Amino acid sequence: MGTVAEIVDAGRLRTALAEVRSDSSGLYRKSWVVVGHVNNDPLLIDVVQSDTSPDASLEGLQGQLRDDQVMYCLLRLTTTFDVSTTVKFVYIHWVGDKVPFAKKGRFGVVSGSIEQHFSPYHLVVETGSIEDLAENILIQRLEESSGTRNKVVEGSIEGRQERGFTAHAVKKQEKGSVRSVAPAGVVVETTQELQDAIADVRRDDQPSNWVLAGFEAGDVKRPLVVIAVGTGGIEEIKAHLDDNQVMYALYRTTDVYDEIQTVKFVYLYWIGERVKPLTKGKVSAYSGPVEKIFSPAHITMLFSNKHDIREEVIKDKVMASSGSKLCVK
Repeated sequence: MGTVAEIVDAGRLRTALAEVRSDSSGLYRKSWVVVGHVNNDPLLIDVVQSDTSPDASLEGLQGQLRDDQVMYCLLRLTTTFDVSTTVKFVYIHWVGDKVPFAKKGRFGVVSGSIEQHFSPYHLVVETGSIEDLAENILIQRLEESSGTRNKVVEGSIEGRQERGFTAHAVKKQEKGSVRSVAPAGVVVETTQELQDAIADVRRDDQPSNWVLAGFEAGDVKRPLVVIAVGTGGIEEIKAHLDDNQVMYALYRTTDVYDEIQTVKFVYLYWIGERVKPLTKGKVSAYSGPVEKIFSPAHITMLFSNKHDIREEVIKDKVMASSGSKLCVK
């Protein structure tokens, strides 16, 4: 079976997506489009329904979702921060609770090729529960992902104890290539240089705080190799990101809780905006094995636009995962 799904009426889908994004029908509205598989064919999709009118509602979208179907949606919402209202887009990958396990596997193979049609977006939601699509929950997740929720004012941390993943807790990896295998048998190999670079990011006695990797020559059949390493943080990583490539990074940062500085590791998954749809479909099968190579990490973040990658966004996500954002100093 192929890994790329075809669209029955590509023009209709492009129009529906464009209308969801357009401000012509009103800036603050809940426009949406729902796409499903035709006759339960994993390789064939089409627009099920859309509503881009000023009266469009989240309940209308929810009513289109089926417990026995795999579906895909783009939803337009608005969030408010410091009296400013911002338009946000949510990509929803719906897998109904009654979808058989075998069917989930077949449809999962093509999900990467379908997702690229909905890009760009601010948040990805994968669920089979209507409860996860409540407006307050979606708004909360959007605020958390954008760094606008529960800002914490931190005092000086100089001289305070640091704890977390430290050098003595890291086991030295054996020499040779690492093979990470997915349940479907997909194998990802790495070079020794990448193994050592990841280990160095975790070590307290090494200066590097990030490593960026990608498939050699951009070919997913080749090993993961080091693209760059550095000590300068997120802005330094962004300088090496390629819009034509799929790349992966491990970033070391810190969090403060109860006046104690804690080391945190962030796994960054980059899919450039100009990555070909076929490539996106292929790398989706490798996402699990690749993430395992960079584990453990406290949070995972997916980006396709450099403007969305900001230190404050990552810090807020780290604080949300650890609970420190609720401990305001």
